[in-house]
Amino acid sequence: MKLKAVASTATLVACAPSSTALVSGHAGRRRCVLPPRSAVPNDAQNEGSCKSALLDLLAKVPPNESTPRELTTSILAAVKALEEECPTPESDVLAKLAGNWELLWTAQDVSSLPGGRRTNPFATFINPLENQSYSNNPTGRSNPILPQNVQDGLEEIGILSDRTAGQSTVRSTQAINLDKKEVRNVVVFEANNPTPLFSKDGRTRGIITVDVRGAPSPTDKRRIDVKFDRCRVTLQNSPVDVRIPLGPIGPTGWLRTLYVDDDMRITRGHKGSVFVLSRTASK
Repeated sequence: MKLKAVASTATLVACAPSSTALVSGHAGRRRCVLPPRSAVPNDAQNEGSCKSALLDLLAKVPPNESTPRELTTSILAAVKALEEECPTPESDVLAKLAGNWELLWTAQDVSSLPGGRRTNPFATFINPLENQSYSNNPTGRSNPILPQNVQDGLEEIGILSDRTAGQSTVRSTQAINLDKKEVRNVVVFEANNPTPLFSKDGRTRGIITVDVRGAPSPTDKRRIDVKFDRCRVTLQNSPVDVRIPLGPIGPTGWLRTLYVDDDMRITRGHKGSVFVLSRTASK
């Protein structure tokens, strides 16, 4: 198996069961030599080179805007290669999920949907719980919070974030408690706000919390079946604190993890979403 991931900045990373990886960048071409086969087991060597290739591509993702389509294609190819090298036995995958995670990047991989179908965009738009990524970021993002076209528009006019900023103004984290069968997703965001209403130093800061009930699938050792339980929206320096219990109307779905190690996880959702996350704490 040989994978070449080509980034929009003309960086070529070869992920293959060989002893070298070729990188072409602004400074010209250079050959990166991996450890000799005799020093590293084949499985570990393949996994290490594929993981490095993915991290190199993710480092090129621009903050506060959609990922260029060519780069998204390369990242999804690198994701699939790394999924084939998961070091965790299938029986231990779900136990490995416990702890805190931070979202690095997400997109919709249409190829993983039955027949390559996209979800009905209208049905997706009217369900706010699916706006963060589920089917709404086909070209990828590191910081989704709204449907891609809406978020792009707010960023372009400078309301949601400043695209010249060196870091994202949206941070998404996830805490998984296997004992309580709970998953908590938290999105912290900032928006430019020149008015004195709910603003401090010209910025409005908010938190979106979505609590999900999750249980291991009885038929798939890599899958958690989920049901959205409740959500909460708060704005700092304001009386805004909206809590929405979902009860029986909460959407259901599943999350299937195809790669997990001590510090990285790749999970796919029931509507074709791909999530790449880094571990921030265990248990």
